[in-house]
Amino acid sequence: MRPTLSVGTPPTIMPLAEVKPGMVGEAWTVFRGMKPEPFKIRVVSILKNFIPKQDVILMRAEDPRVEFSGIAAGMSGSPVYINGKLVGAIAYAWSFSKEPLAGVTPIESMLAERQRPRRASDDMLAGGTGPSGLPRVASHTSSPDEPRLQAVSVPLSISGVSAVAMNDLAEDLKPFGLIPVRVGGGGRKTGLPVGMDKLEPGAPVGVELVRGDMSAVAMGTLTYVQGDKLVAFGHPMFGIGEVNLPLVLGEVHAFMPSMAASFKMASPVAEIGAVIQDRPSCIVGDLSRRATMVPIEVRVNAPDLERRIFRAEVARNRRLTPVLASMVITSAIADTEPDVTEMAVSITSRLDVRGFGKLEIKDQLFSNEGLSPRLLGSSRGVRALSDLLANPFEPVIVDRLDIDVQIEFRRDLSEIISVALPGDGVRAGDVVPLRVTLKPYAGPEFVETVPVRIPANMAGQTVKVEVAAGGLVRPDVAKPESLRGYIDNMRSFYTASSIVVSLNTPDDGASLRGRLIPNLPESALDTLRTGNQTRRADAYRIAERTVYPSPKPVTGRQEITLLVREDVLGRNR
Repeated sequence: MRPTLSVGTPPTIMPLAEVKPGMVGEAWTVFRGMKPEPFKIRVVSILKNFIPKQDVILMRAEDPRVEFSGIAAGMSGSPVYINGKLVGAIAYAWSFSKEPLAGVTPIESMLAERQRPRRASDDMLAGGTGPSGLPRVASHTSSPDEPRLQAVSVPLSISGVSAVAMNDLAEDLKPFGLIPVRVGGGGRKTGLPVGMDKLEPGAPVGVELVRGDMSAVAMGTLTYVQGDKLVAFGHPMFGIGEVNLPLVLGEVHAFMPSMAASFKMASPVAEIGAVIQDRPSCIVGDLSRRATMVPIEVRVNAPDLERRIFRAEVARNRRLTPVLASMVITSAIADTEPDVTEMAVSITSRLDVRGFGKLEIKDQLFSNEGLSPRLLGSSRGVRALSDLLANPFEPVIVDRLDIDVQIEFRRDLSEIISVALPGDGVRAGDVVPLRVTLKPYAGPEFVETVPVRIPANMAGQTVKVEVAAGGLVRPDVAKPESLRGYIDNMRSFYTASSIVVSLNTPDDGASLRGRLIPNLPESALDTLRTGNQTRRADAYRIAERTVYPSPKPVTGRQEITLLVREDVLGRNR
């Protein structure tokens, strides 16, 4: 059952034009629990055009609690009243400041964001086309030797996340002023606390990014609510515009003063709506909406341990989902087997893509220092999620992500260190024994002999031979012209337990309308490359390939160049 909250009558607004230096008012925020408390605040000045088309009110807190701590992370959005009228929300501060000075976003700027039309559907927001990864916007934070008024940091309440994954997430979110704070028991409850029936300005609210066995919630403060719409934070979270993310009510466990950065330690209590806008002056929430999330289940098997299963849900957003999914997977594996030692890891990723069935991708990884987020990020399964959401064709909805992980403690990786051919040359049409020397991790070198056929049409040509680990080679696939072709290409890959030998041929082929056309004569290529139309064939160099199974996962690549002779009778076979 969805929790319901009454919102009361909204306060009268004081326009910015009426705000004068010296005026005294109150800001409301939660120091502990869920009940907002007031503290005295005085207007110092008005900073004109602080950000484009927006002024900021400079105020000083005059309360012992805030004078001691300074403006703390989590106070973003705390409403400020003068003579009972709402002026705006605390949103900016100086790091390492000796004065509890705050920048207040005028309430007019925040309320204007409620009027923005929603151009995109929820499906478009969850899986829209475009670049993946977090957006590169101006940093919310500054270094200690760069004093400037900056957005108050937003504490990201974390629970159930490994230290390694948390550090990696902190690095990703650092430009946005989100500070990961470990909060025990951060998983939100169902329903509202007893006696909690009214949503008040000054209450802790958050944007839920991960929930389940792992939890991550960006916590700030509610500024204003009228009907189903509310505004909070007073500054952007990520600044990514239209969104559809879960909005939760929070509880503050403690107010933590710090010389570096004071913060509120808070955790989510109940889902109350959805965040629909992430704009320069605030985030906008809608109490009548609910945002769906992507379910993830990670099943980990390791020697001498019972199978461990982790379940979580992550926010649906083409920029955020891959980062959050990686955190969940890394935490699950680290919790099961945190040893910093040699391990071979087999990962099977199954992505349930709406309308296209399941996409299954297998990875084999090896590390001599445990499984790190960097190593996990190199896996095709994790990259596939990012690539799907960033595809150039149409929005993609990933309904579910299942990960099966098998951990084995063995030195199970060999590096290709050299390649050699017997004799001083090869002839067209021959099958030659290519000698590939491999060096296992902490073991003696050994040689694999790979039979490679030399095509007859290579006679008289100088050919580059590349020998590489299967995981480093992309199969020959045509440039896709639809989402289905894009997904079909992702299903094609070589395993890490294979050696792939590629011969670059002198002949051109073409990729046209999602198909490969090899070994075309020059006259045909000229026809396909005509300049009187925009949709032309893309030329590519054909690679004659031999795939040889390896008893162990392989890494590395080597190249040699050879001259292909004609056969003994002077003709091609």
